[in-house]
Amino acid sequence: LYVDTALNPNEAISQSVAVYDINDLESGFEVLPIAEWADVGEGPKRVVQPEYNQAGDEVWFSVWNTMEDTSAIVVVDDETRELKHVIKD
Repeated sequence: LYVDTALNPNEAISQSVAVYDINDLESGFEVLPIAEWADVGEGPKRVVQPEYNQAGDEVWFSVWNTMEDTSAIVVVDDETRELKHVIKD
């Protein structure tokens, strides 16, 4: 289960996502630094909208920024939860 918190006023929280194992919710969560991985420079870097690819093995996150700043899509391997690719605008 991927959880974004884009409206949280704390940048460390709004720029990351929490990942829960739905088969073991008691074990807590892992934090993925999505905005850090995006490496888009300045701006609010709101991390939103986790979506699976068609194969179901990747999760794609939008990293929203202002119109003047760079935004990105961050691709994460669903099994390993490691960064696979960054697509910048």
